[in-house]
Amino acid sequence: MDQGHSRLQQYPWLPPVLLVGSVGLELVTPKIVSGAALIAVAGMAAAISGTFRYTLLIVVVGLALTGISAFEAHHGYASAAVQVAEIVIASALALAVRRMLDSQSAKFSVVRSTAEQLQRAVLPPLPKIVGPMTVACRYEAANAAARIGGDLYAVEETPFGLRLLIADVRGKGLGAVSAVSVIVGAFRERAESEADLVGLAERLDRAVVRSVEQYADPFAVDAAEAFATALLIEVDRRGTTLRLLNCGHPAPYLVRDGEVRQLDTGQATPPLGMRNLAPGIGGPHSYDFPIGATLLCVTDGVTESRNAAGAFYDPLTELKPVPDGDPERLIGALFSSVGRWTKGRRSDDMAVLAVARHGDDEPVPRGQATA
Repeated sequence: MDQGHSRLQQYPWLPPVLLVGSVGLELVTPKIVSGAALIAVAGMAAAISGTFRYTLLIVVVGLALTGISAFEAHHGYASAAVQVAEIVIASALALAVRRMLDSQSAKFSVVRSTAEQLQRAVLPPLPKIVGPMTVACRYEAANAAARIGGDLYAVEETPFGLRLLIADVRGKGLGAVSAVSVIVGAFRERAESEADLVGLAERLDRAVVRSVEQYADPFAVDAAEAFATALLIEVDRRGTTLRLLNCGHPAPYLVRDGEVRQLDTGQATPPLGMRNLAPGIGGPHSYDFPIGATLLCVTDGVTESRNAAGAFYDPLTELKPVPDGDPERLIGALFSSVGRWTKGRRSDDMAVLAVARHGDDEPVPRGQATA
């Protein structure tokens, strides 16, 4: 019903065409043939595609045409009365449907607003400028109407430099949002105190495990499947070096001078919530972070987006970097590219976090990066 409603809203001219078609049918066919069916369909199409006033207008015009047709036809009084009664019933039904859709729309607006507020509370806007760094982010749920899901990002300025997190929680809906709040809260609490990314990952892992043990179904999935892939990033105090720790997450991309390359994060450590399965595996990888470069981090909603042929989206070949390297514009270009690749059909949430080094080698000032 929702998809049909959305499609019909693109054709507001359909009800008038149906009414004109009913008149034409009456004129070019024998009097025994009636265009009443088209009038009834016009009323229902108006109910689905337009407002209540628009539906009422189509219904009134349809009733007038029905009355004229019944008066002109030689069917007899009883037959004309039946025809008018049928259209009256169909028109009343169309108006009732429009009222029902308006009521559902009002309720949905409240639910959508609540979901947006909840998502904003869990993932508030990130700072755009942090010392020599420019930060940008964007999140879109697979269900664009719901605007809520299990992807997350966070940024914290710490004594060790700028620390960033992008992650993808196993699960969907409100259960996933609950898990997101656990991970984001743990990251904000521990990012300033853990000396290295491995220790920070261990803290986040324990937070996930503890939430599964102490709370009822926080991930909205079985406890054995409660985990989150994550990528932890640290930009040193001078903004010249990147350190990356991959916990089962898609590797990030470095965009510079119009080129996109994927950074090798080495052997991925287990996802958050499962690090006890393979302790001590993997570690951080370091890269130079030159001026003008942008680090682009994505969730698997980007890399697992498929086109009509079933091929996965690849930023290395499909993404066209923006000339000025602005991370906000780069993220916009990425979402537009994915949209063209999938023709608007996505089955997973997408979150993107980008950080660009734009300034001189100045230390990152404290207190500017709390998200």
